[in-house]
Amino acid sequence: MSDNDFTTKVMDALKDEGVLMIPDDFIDQLIITLHANVNIINTMTELAELENKMQNLLMTPKINRQVSSLKELSKNIAEIAFNVEDVRNEQR
Repeated sequence: MSDNDFTTKVMDALKDEGVLMIPDDFIDQLIITLHANVNIINTMTELAELENKMQNLLMTPKINRQVSSLKELSKNIAEIAFNVEDVRNEQR
């Protein structure tokens, strides 16, 4: 029996017993997606900060609230990603 066959057999048995609830492939894709979202939000934050700087030059009202909420969202999603990674590591 190869290592992959053995691993698959063990994983299937754990799933049948209800010990292993989430497939590794799903968790890996979720982690990738969460990190991609963090990168996108960080880019949006940079754009909002640039927009604020431009508005300051034009003497128009600031929208700093958008920047802080984006930073908070990015932090929260990153925390979720790390928690999911911990779950994946515990499952293995």
